[in-house]
Amino acid sequence: MNRIEAWEQFTQEALKYRTEQIRALHDFFGREKDRIAADLVLVMDEFFQYAIQLQNLDLMKKCCIIKISLLRTRLFEGHAEYMLEVFDHETLGSTKISPYRYEAKWIHDYFKAWSQACENKRKEYMGIIQPQSLDYWRREQVDSFHVYMVHAVRHAVDRLMTLPSYQELAKDTQFEICVGEYGDMEISESVYCCNSRQKSSTACKQWLDKKLDHEYVYEHIADVDISNGNYEGIQLNFTRLEKVKLLGSHLQGSYLLSSKFEACDCSEVDFYGSVMFDASFRECNLERACFDEITGGRDVMNENYGLMFGIHGVQFQGANLRAASFQHAAIAGDFRGALLEGSDFTGADLTGSTMLRRDQSLVSLSESQRQSIVWVEE
Repeated sequence: MNRIEAWEQFTQEALKYRTEQIRALHDFFGREKDRIAADLVLVMDEFFQYAIQLQNLDLMKKCCIIKISLLRTRLFEGHAEYMLEVFDHETLGSTKISPYRYEAKWIHDYFKAWSQACENKRKEYMGIIQPQSLDYWRREQVDSFHVYMVHAVRHAVDRLMTLPSYQELAKDTQFEICVGEYGDMEISESVYCCNSRQKSSTACKQWLDKKLDHEYVYEHIADVDISNGNYEGIQLNFTRLEKVKLLGSHLQGSYLLSSKFEACDCSEVDFYGSVMFDASFRECNLERACFDEITGGRDVMNENYGLMFGIHGVQFQGANLRAASFQHAAIAGDFRGALLEGSDFTGADLTGSTMLRRDQSLVSLSESQRQSIVWVEE
């Protein structure tokens, strides 16, 4: 076996180990995400207070970005350590050291287990695969583990918004919380965006009508009426829509990964065939909306990229779903507190969904569907 053949065989085996550890990390995060979020909130609260002190001392103007940055060199020293950074427009893009850190040991444990499995397998090749080759390749695989820090901060956002320290912090017209790597703003992933300078309804509708690839990712769209629009196939992954009117719009075949609809009017919107892992429609009006044949389950893995989709399921808590249709959908939905009268779940795969026990008589379900749902008390 030559070096190229050995390397190809080794990486195939190492990627199988990666899949095992990512699945284990995914399961752990699913169980512990609330505790992890609570720990993050404590650290972020202290950091917000620190940022306020900088502003009070005129050492920083209005905050435009807060970044939680992976210290990659520390990862290979045995620590999944993240540094908290704050920027105004004058300091944006600069590098500086902050004393505020978060130790994500829960991520490192799984990365370490995978690394050790790779090292054990490398030794079986009797020197054909060099340690430095493995180290270089491992560095390229960090994102599959690091993404769970993105999930953790995104899960903590709602709690962060309620902190007095967050509310006191002076923010610029466009403010973001990002997770990324130290010294590199380009690869950061936004977990929260607030833009106080919004387009008019007409301008926003014209913008969305273009359905530009990747144009709307991480955007904050608020207080506009874009009803009766043709947005079929649009990509709104990680977009936050706040108090938006979408009545009667067409979003068939759209991409809504972790999209967040907050207090939106989506009555009679057609989401047919859309992909909406971890989308949120809490407290939205979805009366007579169509979710037929949508995809929004849990724990779906893309092994090639080492990514899991569907951590929380689709959130419908408190939504108006009267006469909404979910025919032949594959969805793990949280329907607690939703209005479900007249909802149609014919042929839907509801595995992993949650409903209130009091609503059992309101929805027409097959026996297998009822068995697939977690029924809970209020």
